[in-house]
This record gives sequence, structure tokens and C-alpha cells, in this order.
Amino acid sequence: MKKFLLGTIISGFLLAHAHVQAISPENSCFAFQTIAQKLFEWNCTPIRIQYGGDELNNAENVAYMNDLAESQGFERKFSACMVFYSDFRSPKDNGQLSAWNFDSIYENYSWYFGFYEDGTWKLMTWGY
Repeated sequence: MKKFLLGTIISGFLLAHAHVQAISPENSCFAFQTIAQKLFEWNCTPIRIQYGGDELNNAENVAYMNDLAESQGFERKFSACMVFYSDFRSPKDNGQLSAWNFDSIYENYSWYFGFYEDGTWKLMTWGY
């Protein structure tokens, strides 16, 4: 299957993603919306959100998702994984403590989703 870029507009941002056989456009849109929502909750501004590629849906990453799930008390096992990377700007200094460096660009921040056989994706972890 030939890969090509699609664009999705979420809250005014064009987010590029690859249409690939393993990850449907609906699943990638769910991931984009989940990531964008999390960034907005943190008062961060998305710059780029991109699917990491089919090669990251491998046994090692699925095992990593299942290790995370087990450590959090989840009983079900994941059978697939999708990884995204984002660039975003952190919030400006508002006088409150923050884990972010204020008004800074964060690049290649990773987001890992696990897939259950019932068709459900779950955001399991994010960061560097």
C-alpha cells in the first residue's frame, strides 16, 4: 500500500499524518484529537503532531504498553501500538509553578497508544 500524507484540521491547526494500512484515518484522528486535547489542557500550543510509522507497531512496543498496563492494574492485554510525535510551545509564564520551561518549543515529544482487540485505543504514556 502506498503511503501518502493527509491533513486534519483540529482547533485551527493543520496536523499532517500518514494514511497507512495498520492505522486507519479514524484511529489517527482519535490520536490527534487526544494529543491536542491534552496539550490544550496543559495550555500548550500544538505545532506538529505526526504518526511515528508502522515500524513502531512492533513486539517490543506492544510489550512496553502491556508492562505499563500491568503496572497500572489493567487486566486486559494490548495487541498493537501506535506512536506519535509532537512539537509544541509551552505556556508563557503566568506566575504559577510549572513542569515546563515557559514559552519554549518542545520537539519530538512522544505519545504511546495501546490497542485492545475490541477496537479501543488507550493513551498510555507521553514524554521523552
